[in-house]
Parts: sequence; C-alpha cells; structure tokens
Amino acid sequence: MNYQEFLTTIRTQLSLRIETGVTLDIRSFTKNNGTHYDGLVLLHPKKNVSPAIYLMPYYHRYLEGVCLEEICEDILHTYQAHAPEKNFDTSYFTDFSRASEHIVMRLVSFEKNQELLKEVPFFRYQDLAVIFYCLLHAGAENQANILIHNHHLNLWKTDKETLYRLAKKNTPQLLPPQLTPMSSLLKEMQLVAETPLPEAAPPLYVLTNTYRTNGATVLLYDDILKELSDLFEKDLIILPSSIHEVLILATDENDRQNLDHYTAMVKEVNASQLQDEEILSDHAYYYCRHSHLLTMPQPVCTS
Repeated sequence: MNYQEFLTTIRTQLSLRIETGVTLDIRSFTKNNGTHYDGLVLLHPKKNVSPAIYLMPYYHRYLEGVCLEEICEDILHTYQAHAPEKNFDTSYFTDFSRASEHIVMRLVSFEKNQELLKEVPFFRYQDLAVIFYCLLHAGAENQANILIHNHHLNLWKTDKETLYRLAKKNTPQLLPPQLTPMSSLLKEMQLVAETPLPEAAPPLYVLTNTYRTNGATVLLYDDILKELSDLFEKDLIILPSSIHEVLILATDENDRQNLDHYTAMVKEVNASQLQDEEILSDHAYYYCRHSHLLTMPQPVCTS
C-alpha cells in the first residue's frame, strides 16, 4: 500500500484498540526548516496535551516487512511511554508575569525558515535567526514547549526585545551548557556501537546543553565563546554540526584562511548525514579571541 493508504489503515486499526473517549487524529506538523510531518495525536478527555507520534518511520518499517499489528502495538507503546502523567498548566499564557520565567531562545536557519519567521518574533544572528519558546518541560528523553508567535506579544502587551532579555537570562539556567571532548563522546558511542576508536581523535569539542537537544543555542549564552577561547588560549573554529550541537576547534589565527575549507566540510555533512530539519547552517564560523568577534566566510562575487 502507498503512504496515504497506510495512514488510513493505521487510523482504522488504532481506533479499534484505544479506550473509549480517547480521540485519534492525524495532523500535519510543520517543523524546523519548513519540513512537514504527519503526526498521530491521541487526545485523552482528561489530558490537555498529547505527544505527536510521527508516522513516516513506521511506514518505512512497514515497507521493510514489519506487520501492521506489530506497528500498531509499537505506536501505542510509544504513546504510553511519552504521555504526560498530569496536565500541563498552560494558564500562564494569559499571565506574562508567569510566562516570563519559561521563555527560552533557539537558533534556526534564517534562510530555510522564511515562512515561519513571518509569524514569530525573531532576531538575526549571522546567517541564523533567534526565535522564542515557552519551555513547559525539559527532560533527558523529551521536551515540551510552545512556540511564541507574534499574537502572543499582543496578548502579553510586550515586545521582542523583552523576550530576548528574558530568554538570555532563562535559557542558560533551564538548559545549562555542556562541553565534551569529542574523544569522550566517541568512547560513549563505542559502548553502543562497539566500533574501534581512531588512534588519534581530532582536537574537537562538542558544545551543547545538558539535554543535547537544540543545543546549538548555547552559542548565544553570555561570554561562552570568550570563556572557551580564554580556556584554550586560542581562537575558535565553530562547526554548526546540527541544531543540537556545534563542534569547537581551538586554532591559531593563521587557520582563519582555511574557513572556506571548514565550510565545505559542514556543507558535505549537511547534505549527506543530516535530516533536513536538523540542519542549522552551511557555514563555519571564526571567533577571534582578541576582538571577541564571530565571523563567517564572506560571499564570493561571481559576476
């Protein structure tokens, strides 16, 4: 069966398995970088939130030969594992004094999110955009948040400058930064993949938050790049490996001329290794320890 037939069948099969009163719906969700996913939502009459379970991975499993009964069981198990135990208190959305404590920021591609940026408050940062969320829950396995739209500013009678000021304070507190040597991360991955480590791991560090979700935003934390360059006593090459983290390479100033080379590396990884929604930027960045400036390669004029 094709994908649309699969969605119809899954809806029918699951409707026979869920408890009375629970509503099943399949919705289209727009994610980062303009990507779209079909998500299954099970609405319990006593709950005001529900996880969205994306169905394309299950369709791929079906094409690989997994039977529909097993797929339905896995979907229900996923829902039960991620369904909130209690209602989220979203009433603070009408009370800015309460919402203000939960406002955080996130980095996304400016170019790839043009439609989204028409609807939300944002600031430019290099070739990126800073957007804002209300963080309802942060955990090791998942986060619950609500994207802040322009109409929220009217509701709260505030402006995007206030959002930015609050997010600059809240985000490092709610999503603390984490710096990990790449060698340590490779060892952690080896425990799972059981692949041999390279004898000479590159002098790279992974910069993210403690939850490793949307961790590239740590770049915006006050003085984070200055502190890292002072720690290494060097300038920094920053590789935006995904929306979830960036790679930090301590380097000498003469390596600035190789920034185009690092940018080519980023583009290759984006094109071959990442899903579209995980891409942050196609450019490497250079942080100068002395000027405290973050720069990116200048576009080459071909006319």
